Amino acid sequence: MTIKLASLKADLKREFDGDWVDYPVWEGVAFKVSSFNKPEYHTARDLALRKLAQKLGGKPPSDIERRAVIGAVMAEHILHDWRGFDVAFSADVASEYLTSAEGYHVYNAVEWCANQLTAVKIEFQEGAAGKSEQPSDGSSKGSKATAG
Repeated sequence: MTIKLASLKADLKREFDGDWVDYPVWEGVAFKVSSFNKPEYHTARDLALRKLAQKLGGKPPSDIERRAVIGAVMAEHILHDWRGFDVAFSADVASEYLTSAEGYHVYNAVEWCANQLTAVKIEFQEGAAGKSEQPSDGSSKGSKATAG
């Protein structure tokens, strides 16, 4: 079988704008999330971590400190909505759960869902051979190295 190369292209509109992802651990719960590939997330995360490093004077942050900083950025750029909870989504409640040590279950769920947006759905083409085939001995064909 041959992989359709076009099936490996990312759906950047979906990854950046966000989409609903069911969280299988909690029945009936879904999060509307963007992927971690969103450029605004990268920029904000990097700036926030730099500020944290300056605040700590070069001392490494604890996991709780780091998670709080990243959680705040996730609340702003990654998590857009949720359903299946007894509390309606709001940016303030989302930030509270994503930044507090006690909210790590929600943090982990949002992280898992955001990572699902980058999952590749590989398509195959039966019986078709690609233009480049792997040599049977594993070496590259074409040029040979010569001692000189």
